[in-house]
Amino acid sequence: MRLVLTLALAAFFALVAVPDAGAPALSYARDVAPLLDRYCRHCHSAVDPHGGLDLDGYEAVMRGGDSGPAIIPGDPAGSLLIAKVERRDRPAMPPRRSLRKSAIATLRAWIAAGAQP
Repeated sequence: MRLVLTLALAAFFALVAVPDAGAPALSYARDVAPLLDRYCRHCHSAVDPHGGLDLDGYEAVMRGGDSGPAIIPGDPAGSLLIAKVERRDRPAMPPRRSLRKSAIATLRAWIAAGAQP
């Protein structure tokens, strides 16, 4: 019985640990831009970007703002955008309400995958 349980758990964790090769890669246009539009662009657009951070397009996101780069491709934990939306850095963003956990997970995954356009 113990062997069966061990094998079942090993099979489960092997399936969970392997990413779905058929899943499409995260896309800036499809997955990230709509989140930024919904939660961030009312304050961070080219018209008058708070903190110098313009989030109106991929190139602008990659430039960052007055505090430096908003993201570090491949390093979500070191990315200022993630620190702000996870409310680990002040002022937290967005200021009045938190992003949904699924939105933060999408941003983290996109950055971890290299933040491709």
